[in-house]
Amino acid sequence: MAATTAFEIHPAIGIARVGNSTRFFVGPEPGTEPPPKYRDANGQLLRQAARFRIFRCTRTDGRLRSAVEVTADQAEIEWTVHLANRKGASPEFPPSASKAPLAEGRLRNAKHADRAELVVDPGPRTLKGPGTRADFDSGSFLGTPVPLGDMRTEPDGRLLVLGGFGKSGSSPRGVKAPITHFANNDNWYDDISDGPVTATVKVNGTARAVKVKPAWVVVGPPDFAPGITNFVTLYDVAFQAAVERGWRKLPAKLSFTRHVQPILQRALGYQWVLELGRRGHGPFSGFGDFSSRWPQLADPSSDSVFARELILGILRNPSQPPDPADPEFGIMPRLHHSNYGVSPNHVLRPTVTQYTVLQRWAAGKFVNDLESPPADDELLPDALDRAGLETCSGGPFYPGIEVGGLMADAATYSQAFRVNEKTHQPGQLTAGNAVPWQADFLACNVDQQSQLGWWPAQRPYQVFPDVKSEVSQFWDRGVKGFRGMVDQWHELGIVVEAQRADGTTAFVESERRPLPT
Repeated sequence: MAATTAFEIHPAIGIARVGNSTRFFVGPEPGTEPPPKYRDANGQLLRQAARFRIFRCTRTDGRLRSAVEVTADQAEIEWTVHLANRKGASPEFPPSASKAPLAEGRLRNAKHADRAELVVDPGPRTLKGPGTRADFDSGSFLGTPVPLGDMRTEPDGRLLVLGGFGKSGSSPRGVKAPITHFANNDNWYDDISDGPVTATVKVNGTARAVKVKPAWVVVGPPDFAPGITNFVTLYDVAFQAAVERGWRKLPAKLSFTRHVQPILQRALGYQWVLELGRRGHGPFSGFGDFSSRWPQLADPSSDSVFARELILGILRNPSQPPDPADPEFGIMPRLHHSNYGVSPNHVLRPTVTQYTVLQRWAAGKFVNDLESPPADDELLPDALDRAGLETCSGGPFYPGIEVGGLMADAATYSQAFRVNEKTHQPGQLTAGNAVPWQADFLACNVDQQSQLGWWPAQRPYQVFPDVKSEVSQFWDRGVKGFRGMVDQWHELGIVVEAQRADGTTAFVESERRPLPT
């Protein structure tokens, strides 16, 4: 197939996060270190900005062959962003037998006839040239102003999109509506949002502005454990959708360090934010401590086939329907699946592509490169797409942390990792998530009956207060109910990497602030 060249925005989906500080840091990008502190000098939680760039990309059969960034020195760039929050006007989550199906319109705030008053939509904002800024400050919920953040251009023409300050409230003003549900609370709003990012470029010396392949931005809650990666990330979900559409495929030869080890490593990470994870994969867990047996697991010979097959056997095959009668004890990871409403005992499945990787690994069809990992040959635009999405949860979507379950629908995308802006409205990716978001943050910790967690890589359950601690504590200790989480979320600790006295690495709580008594 002949090569095609086009201007593209990357990342294709950018991730911003709310915080109560006016200051911010830029979200994960290839080759960049996390911020040294997640709070400003006044102790307020930094916001995370999503940064977008424009590249002139050459592709063959969808595969990126070359890319050159286009900056303000080379072209006139005009950016447009349209953020919105549709939570208040969306269907209730989840549907139940006692309620009308979602398709029949069982809605949040059903008594409000004017549905437009429930949508926080300031409209699109456009910037041209470096050093400019626009605020998303004209949207409202039932007459209450709800700012959604701002956008600004950097000196090189790149775009930063920042979300709001994590503010949630009830409207009309002065009326304290109760919070009684983890996802649906009438008369409540928050400043989570999402929407398309579009641009045109006019290359120096030309008169015609050219449209750029668009992107999308998601503004989600804070990531309180940024060094811990979800077993299934949003990148895995979007990659699976791209495989189903024929836009991506696995390589003929799998690398242990690139394709297999990262999946297993994620299971190990949960030990720092979930006691269930520590029991299964901590230093005294036996076989579940994969870190003590990497050489064995990287060996494709028959000598280690039992170990590989054993690990595959404690995962659920995503291509097989779950058995309602199976409580799924002993299956990893100890996290809920998205079908919680049908069976609260079902365990999160890897994506079909992830499971295929592990099947090929169990069969010995991979390259042992543990001692000599391959060089990273991923081009920058693709690496930018990956960096942000790998920090997000890919399940369970019940209803989800950053986005909802429609991200697992291959029809959501127009190209690999690109949301179809022609079929999706601003605010649609986050519309089904909890309102206010803090309600789900409090409620979705660990189900005591099934002993399954939700999103501990974003919302920790148990944490270690310092490197000397041997006993974990509840991350949300001191928070008093739903309203307490609404008021106190920004005081909670961030789990970060730290070094012990013996040189080993731990992930411990940091920067926690005193909660009101």
